[in-house]
Amino acid sequence: MASRSIPIPRRGSALDPYLFFAGRFVRDGARSLMAILVVIYLAEIGFSNSQVGIIFGFSLAGGFVISVAVMLTSRGVSTRTWAVVNMFITALAGVLLIVSNDFWILIIGGFFGSYAASGAHWGGMMQLEQTGIAAVVHQERRTQAYSNLSIASSAGRATGALLAGLSTLLINTLEWEPISAYHAVLWLYVGMHGLAALVYLILSKAVHPQSIANDNTSSFLANPFKARARRPILTISSLFAIDSFAGGMVFESFVSFWLFTKFGMSAAAIGGLLIAAHALNIASLALAPWVARRIGLLNTLVFTQVVSNIALILFAFAPTVLIAVVLWLLRALFDEMDVPTRQAYMMGITETDEHSIMAGTANLGRGLGRIPSATVTGWLWAGALTVTPWIAAGTLKIAYDLAIWIAFRRVTISSRSPRGS
Repeated sequence: MASRSIPIPRRGSALDPYLFFAGRFVRDGARSLMAILVVIYLAEIGFSNSQVGIIFGFSLAGGFVISVAVMLTSRGVSTRTWAVVNMFITALAGVLLIVSNDFWILIIGGFFGSYAASGAHWGGMMQLEQTGIAAVVHQERRTQAYSNLSIASSAGRATGALLAGLSTLLINTLEWEPISAYHAVLWLYVGMHGLAALVYLILSKAVHPQSIANDNTSSFLANPFKARARRPILTISSLFAIDSFAGGMVFESFVSFWLFTKFGMSAAAIGGLLIAAHALNIASLALAPWVARRIGLLNTLVFTQVVSNIALILFAFAPTVLIAVVLWLLRALFDEMDVPTRQAYMMGITETDEHSIMAGTANLGRGLGRIPSATVTGWLWAGALTVTPWIAAGTLKIAYDLAIWIAFRRVTISSRSPRGS
């Protein structure tokens, strides 16, 4: 009897799910590396803060445009092709970052290659992973598969952070010039995307939804407004935008500032707390399939988040550092359980040929919701210690949880997912 921890493919190569996990590990390792180094490197080669901001702005816009392109062409361009092309484009943008100091060339590179290290994550590649896994993994195993994917992401980000430290080793120990050291690590970034492209190239054709691949009458372009399941697709995407906006208000840098200012915690103590929280996040991902098997996907993605967000609000009012730490760790334990469950739920309430439309539209909603949240959070802080961001984020997320439960509590998942209208 197969272990519950292994997502058994329903068709295609038995390697397909693991290739997605490996690709996410490598890709998010590179993304983490870039997130740490890119601002330092751009400053080192002479760009001002405003120029870096412009490059990042184009980077986020490019991530959005590529995400739209992936969604719209999901019927005509295979999952494997788009995944390989995405990795090739990102690697090429990394080469531009190394060989050119020209502002306009780096704007182009940032647009296509997501130097901001975020646009590509929530956009096109995430959609391809979600639909590809849904195409080759049995419905009852998808939550486990998405959990494994997210765990691979966490491991990749940790690895990328370690690799970024190579630049410091090269500068301080081997006495390299800073720019040469950064170039060496950025070449590693390029190579990691080349490796990810090779991983995705091995994917079988089965990762492209079979009903689309065999349907010669389908339009080349996918339109969420004409989808049979357009009502659940547009509803869930709008709600995801609210959740993403609220989630974007809770940055680790703000958490650190709060703990330092209110309780006088040292940087080392804060770092230890955040490491423990990340460990509990991974535990949260691992526990999600077990919880979902017992209370259902929708209940898991809703009620675990209610607990997490109540802890977030209470964190703002913690009277002692011990209570604050306990509340933050409690939040971390429940915080990620909705990630694999919402992905499995989205695939479960749409038919196979509309999986890509659901995933693409939902991820675009999450990306658009995240863009203004940092600015709004800055306004709420207003240079003073205030509980407003915590209350606003927690309240909005609880409202999202209840709204999604009310909207979908009567929607059932079957082997042939229900059609919405």
